[in-house]
Amino acid sequence: MARKASLMSSVKAAKDVAEAEGAPAVDRTDMVTSAVHIPKATLQLLRRVAVARAGRQGGRPSVSGVIVDLVEQHRAELSEELKD
Repeated sequence: MARKASLMSSVKAAKDVAEAEGAPAVDRTDMVTSAVHIPKATLQLLRRVAVARAGRQGGRPSVSGVIVDLVEQHRAELSEELKD
């Protein structure tokens, strides 16, 4: 019977994939924790996307990672809102 992957092996696998794809390393000292109030359906969608990504890319599901990617994809639009 095969052993279940440990958290450390999952993290290492995700790190190896990121390095292979040339993804920049994230400086953990720049991270903060925050609470947000969002509709339940929105959170469920974010969780489902996070789980799907973890299934494709390895590692643990990360709702925060999905949110960061969405903000980065729309950074220019969000910055425009600051000008109004």
